[in-house]
Amino acid sequence: MRGLKSLVIGMGVLIVVGLTVVIVTIVKRYGGNESGANPTSQAGVSVPVERGFGERRITTPKGAKVVETIIDGNRLVLRLNLADGAEALLLIDATTGQRTGLIRLDPQQ
Repeated sequence: MRGLKSLVIGMGVLIVVGLTVVIVTIVKRYGGNESGANPTSQAGVSVPVERGFGERRITTPKGAKVVETIIDGNRLVLRLNLADGAEALLLIDATTGQRTGLIRLDPQQ
C-alpha cells in the first residue's frame, strides 16, 4: 500500500511539473508578440525580426535603382538596375540588417 501511495504522489508531482513547463512555454512564445515582432508583408510572408534591430544603412552602387524586393526566409534580396544598365542582386540578412553580398548580373556576350 505504501508503494502505491508514493507512486501516486510521484505521478502527481510529474503532472504538475509538466503542466508548468507547458504554461511557461506558451507564455514565452505568445506573450511578446504585441509589438509586431513578426510583421507580415503584403504578399503574406511572415518576416522574423528580432527586437533591437534599429536603423541600418545599406550602401548601394552609385546610381542604382531598386526594381524588386524579394523576401526568402531570413534573407532579403533587392534587385537593382545599375547606372551602367546592368542588373545586380543585393543580399541582406533580414534579422540583423547586415549586407551579405552583391551579385552583379552581366549579360552573356
